[in-house]
Amino acid sequence: MKYAVLVWDVDGTLLNTLEGLVSAYQYTIAKLNLPEKSYHEISSFIGPTPQTIFISKFGLSEIEAQKAADIFRERYKNVDLLKAEPYPNMLSILENLSKRGYKQAVATNKRQDYAVDICKHFGLDKYCQPIYGADNFNKLSKAELIKKCLKDLEVIGNQAIMIGDTLGDKTAAEQAGIDFLGVNYGFGFRNVEGYANSPSEIPDLLIDK
Repeated sequence: MKYAVLVWDVDGTLLNTLEGLVSAYQYTIAKLNLPEKSYHEISSFIGPTPQTIFISKFGLSEIEAQKAADIFRERYKNVDLLKAEPYPNMLSILENLSKRGYKQAVATNKRQDYAVDICKHFGLDKYCQPIYGADNFNKLSKAELIKKCLKDLEVIGNQAIMIGDTLGDKTAAEQAGIDFLGVNYGFGFRNVEGYANSPSEIPDLLIDK
């Protein structure tokens, strides 16, 4: 095998979390009397941290964006977290990859506590350890979360690959010094040649890279 470690993104890669994330954004937007956004517009927010979204899409200051992120995350954890489902055959794919000898981990912009909760709920934690998510103030970049995974698993960059659905995932992989495999079925990439169009394509693409 070319890689010893697979580092997975969660939203749009392992799990379809669209319903819960949109619901939490809708709640936060209404609570703060921010300009209304359509379901389609909100669905495009998924990937970056909520602080980033509230600054870039609503023009909030960093302090205001942190308050908005706190509201969003509290709502998401308590009400919307489990409005999600694994993508087709994802658990069996993770199991088979583990049997083939891959170590698997998670690096996500979800806050650490509910990254662990959602992975446990859907059984992803059986195959993916460690699980690293953001701190509440996003002091750690996604690249730094990836590096924490590599350190825990005692591997160097050329032995690992990040699997994700957005440009942010690709950039984080580059910053962490590891390879990247994109997926076209999530929230970001669409019809990119060489990326996985379904989870079932991922194992073969790992071999081909």
